[in-house]
Amino acid sequence: MTQKIGNLYICPVINAMGPVIDPKHDDLLGSWDDIDALMQTIFSPEYRHKYPDSAGNPAIFSWFFISWSGFKSNPVQRKMGWFDIYDYYKNRWGEQMAQYGDDLYWMYNHPAASGVGNEWGMDWLHNSHYLEILMRYIDQRDYFPSVVEVVTEKDDTSHFLENYFPYDLGNRNSIDVQWKAKNADGKTMAEVIDWQRATHNWETYSPDKSDYQSKGNMSRQIGRLLDIKSIVYEFKEYEIEKAIHHCLEGHDAMISAYEHDFRHRAEVIQQRFLEPVSRISKDYPQLKWYYQNSLNGFNLMNHRQLGPSVAFSLSQDANNNWLLQADAEIFGNTPFCFFKTDETYCHINPLRVGQHAWLISGALSKGQRQLVVACNTTSGKATIERFDL
Repeated sequence: MTQKIGNLYICPVINAMGPVIDPKHDDLLGSWDDIDALMQTIFSPEYRHKYPDSAGNPAIFSWFFISWSGFKSNPVQRKMGWFDIYDYYKNRWGEQMAQYGDDLYWMYNHPAASGVGNEWGMDWLHNSHYLEILMRYIDQRDYFPSVVEVVTEKDDTSHFLENYFPYDLGNRNSIDVQWKAKNADGKTMAEVIDWQRATHNWETYSPDKSDYQSKGNMSRQIGRLLDIKSIVYEFKEYEIEKAIHHCLEGHDAMISAYEHDFRHRAEVIQQRFLEPVSRISKDYPQLKWYYQNSLNGFNLMNHRQLGPSVAFSLSQDANNNWLLQADAEIFGNTPFCFFKTDETYCHINPLRVGQHAWLISGALSKGQRQLVVACNTTSGKATIERFDL
């Protein structure tokens, strides 16, 4: 009997953080013009087609944008603002992204209590800035993420993500990560980005309710993402071999590796990631490998198809309470809901009263003009709907 061979999915990632000016580092891209030069390379046909996959297709990238908001200081001159990074990629390079099958996903950096712009915030409950970002992106950009990257994830973060997002590209574990290396704010890698107990394999897993790094029965899937080149880790070719052997044993595997957009690392991405995948895979002619964006990669790993979005309806009962109903299953326990009055937002958690139904107190809606609702399906198809009150 012939052994089934799994597929290998290759998902290059750019963490899109925008220009940086730091006198301590002379290799940073300090303006959008500098970043444009990098993008001209990455979006060029020559670059994308240099190392085609098994189907002859060009490289596909996933772009995880950050919102530099919620900070009081800006020591390395980031492009502060709710939408600066997202708008740059969507407006300047959106057409090219669509051409190759790239997509935009959300990366979140929690503001620290100090408000310092390059310090990692570790207390998820100190503020709820993540809600402020999401409400604005839903309302003002019609965007709700299906794949998220929150590198400082802890158990409280995990339970928040479990409410709304089916896919979480957070696992940074490898035996070669320098967990004691210092970050810009002086904290060690392990203090900021703690994935030391998570799987080393190129698989996705559902986390445990009491430990996001352990496998359990929560609903979302966590994937593994490694640095291509940084002070804490450089991508190793044996990781490709490990993923291939996992496929030869009959399993699918997804390799995600990332660079930042504030260094001109286009050649590094090819030399340390794309070229080794192409070269090493030639030693295994029976293996099929394919470029995918992060959403498609997760869905393929979990044997899901994107499918249709969900539709909502809103009605009012005799007690002036609101009944929100969906026409199909959503991911998570409740939709992401908030009231909007002019430019003021108020996030709410509706009470689940049925498989596809939630109740919102009429007292909460007093004086509000609009209810805004967003959700994902299990396969990451987003829905955004607005109801005038």
